[in-house]
Order: sequence, then C-alpha cells, then structure tokens
Amino acid sequence: MFRITLFLLVFAATAVQAQIALTVTPLSREQVTAFYTARGFSAVAIAPYTQACVLSFSLRNDGRTALRLRLADWRAEDGTRFRPLADWDTAWEKDGLPQAARIAFRWAQFPPEQEFDPGDWIMGMTALERRIAGPFRVVARYADEKGSHELLTNAIACAD
Repeated sequence: MFRITLFLLVFAATAVQAQIALTVTPLSREQVTAFYTARGFSAVAIAPYTQACVLSFSLRNDGRTALRLRLADWRAEDGTRFRPLADWDTAWEKDGLPQAARIAFRWAQFPPEQEFDPGDWIMGMTALERRIAGPFRVVARYADEKGSHELLTNAIACAD
C-alpha cells in the first residue's frame, strides 16, 4: 500500500496519481439544503444530513486498468467513517419521505461501490458519521490489478 499527498485548491483538495484523479469539496449546510429542498425534501427532513460534514467527491480513472472502490473503506484519518447510504435511506423511509425524494437522494450520493474502467468518472456527495472540528485528511482507498492503494488529502475541513 502506498500514499500520495494531495494539494489544496482554494476550498477543494485534488489528488492526481498516475491513474486516478480525486477532488474533494466540502459543501455548506445552505448548499446542501438548497439542493435537496429542490428535490422534494423539507428543510427539516434534510437537516440531519446537512448537519453532518457533507463532502462532494469527483473521481476520474485516467489509467489503463480498471479501478475498484468501496466507500466503506474510505475514512477521515482519525478513523471517522462515511455514513452508509443505506442508513440514510432507512431513516428517510422510516420518516415517511416521498419515494421521489429518496430516489433523488440516492442518485446524488457518491456510490457505495464502483468499478471504474479507463476513462470513467463519477461525482457525488456523502457525509461523515460526525462533524470533525478543524482540518482533517480523507483516506480514499481503491484497488486495481496490482493491489490496494490509498490517496490522502490535506487541509479538508467541514464547511460552516
């Protein structure tokens, strides 16, 4: 396993490795609320998600081989994990949120598992299980035919 340190671009961190590019952008509560109220959530219903530390990820496979990732293997360096999509979906169903809003939520989230062929890219949101005070690093793990690898970000902070 090896590590690559990322560099900070204004509010987002971007990692570029020989075959993978990852951008991490913290999203404010206002941004997330506006996005989801336009998709059928009330501000009250989406509040538990907006109060978490919501990050937007963009990942691109620039290499020549397939990459595999599981969001369950990603974490903040202090060990804080990303809350699984299934947990949010269960909570939304229990709260009686409309199916259309729950579908919109799922489609906007970073996928829990994905295989990326060369040239593939994806983007989506996800939230940490808890807000972290101050800067932290995200450890993003993935695998290819040579084994497991990880990317590290620097200077990521939850948006206010």
